[in-house]
Amino acid sequence: MTLHKQQNNWAYEDIKSVHLELSTLCNSICPWCPRYQNFSPNVNPNITQGAWTLQRFQDTFTVDFIKQIKMWTFAGDYGDPCTCPEILEILEYITKHNNKSAIQINTNGGMKTERFWHDLGKLFTRNKRRYVIFSVDGLEDTNHIYRRNVKWNKVFSAMTTYSQTGAKGIWEFLKFKHNEHQLEKAFALANKLGFIIRFKNPNGFEELDGGMMPARDENYNIEYEIYPARDAEIRPVIVSPAQENLINMINTDAIEYDTVKDKIESFYKEKSACINCSAKTFGMGNEVRINYDGTVWPCSFFGHLSQKYLKDRKVSVVHKWQADNIFKDVKNNLKDKSLKEILDDDPFKAVRESWKDHSILLCSDSCSKGQTTMEKIYNA
Repeated sequence: MTLHKQQNNWAYEDIKSVHLELSTLCNSICPWCPRYQNFSPNVNPNITQGAWTLQRFQDTFTVDFIKQIKMWTFAGDYGDPCTCPEILEILEYITKHNNKSAIQINTNGGMKTERFWHDLGKLFTRNKRRYVIFSVDGLEDTNHIYRRNVKWNKVFSAMTTYSQTGAKGIWEFLKFKHNEHQLEKAFALANKLGFIIRFKNPNGFEELDGGMMPARDENYNIEYEIYPARDAEIRPVIVSPAQENLINMINTDAIEYDTVKDKIESFYKEKSACINCSAKTFGMGNEVRINYDGTVWPCSFFGHLSQKYLKDRKVSVVHKWQADNIFKDVKNNLKDKSLKEILDDDPFKAVRESWKDHSILLCSDSCSKGQTTMEKIYNA
């Protein structure tokens, strides 16, 4: 048993951090979000929409497991956790059985009532390692340009009510051309609320022709255009001719993975840097990612790729194609087995072993030693 634990980085008894996609519902229509098709309000039909219930949470996570978890992250690629109707009950259940664990919630803040934000804040004041990250990209006249359909009065009410409880809040502000003149005002407002504020450059522009992000209507007509902030460093996606050829084959031909496997992996095996897995370094111990659909993944990067639809992103399409092949025979859905049964089968063995030669491209591109993707985002 000891040998198994040493070899399995995701052994059930060693998990200390959980990233749970509480909901795939959202009130916002952010153009770059993969929840929507081609920068429009049209929801990707392949996404299973819904939210966790308290009963499902209790059935999935035993009390003993909750007691061993040091960090819960509630965020999602395809939904806002605060759209989950029973999120407060779930948080109270965690607190009942482990009042020491840290909790992070990422939200656009444009939903729920003042009573909810007050109760959430009061719950979080019991533990200073619990906080809400409000993703708000501007002020009253600009936030809705990227966070389409999010109402400022709801956002400001949520942030104000939550802050008045004394709970910890972080404001993450994506910089665009249309809001870069408001940084000082946002900084002053964050100080008034008692929040930390982070100014970040958004992802996406590097893969858009001409550096323009369209905001389309339901018929895919462009309603308006979004541009990066003037000081944003937009780096082009560098793809070798050989990899470009692979991407074209993936997009156009139903070829077998094995026929190009060696070519794909050869792009990365020459790297000398080691893999610095973010699931082990950014969480508080070994982490798992669990999607709303019940699938269990080694980290949020793989959780994102598990969806059936991605925008036409040059590198991601190769990552997804390889990941789909790696996990095609892995049984990792909570609908079929318990979390312990899934992890006891060492489902991510191939991921762990790939760190020696960089053969899994997502790990190599995201978490090579040095500045990882996550660090680039937070240090922007």
